[in-house]
Amino acid sequence: MKFVYTSDKDDEIVKHEKIMLEKYSNILDSYRAIFKEYNCSLKVGYGWENFLKKEHSTNRLPFKNGYECCIYCEVQKDGTEVRIGSNDGEVDYYVLSVSWTVSSIERRFFKLNVSLSSDTDDIENDMNELFQLLSNGK
Repeated sequence: MKFVYTSDKDDEIVKHEKIMLEKYSNILDSYRAIFKEYNCSLKVGYGWENFLKKEHSTNRLPFKNGYECCIYCEVQKDGTEVRIGSNDGEVDYYVLSVSWTVSSIERRFFKLNVSLSSDTDDIENDMNELFQLLSNGK
């Protein structure tokens, strides 16, 4: 869903983000058992950023140009993010985590436009890829 941002839309954006966190959490619950086989758990929550300022936070940022809210899922072991060593030469390791954008605000044609995403289609592929990395990395 897309619409022009005005401050009276704040509650609608927050409500959408809460609904999506619940929806993602319910879907991700079905993956907890397979990660538990490796003594891992899934940490699910919000992440906010202003992609124009490269500002990241675990607390909601102001609604303005560059605002983005993501739902993240991090694979953890003993309360710490799981890192899998890399052999591709690009990085030393990969953190087993994924995020999905559920809302954003961006200026287009002199107006702030809100995008609310309800798409959950990528969860299955992303979680299967994380599990594949975990099982190959052990």
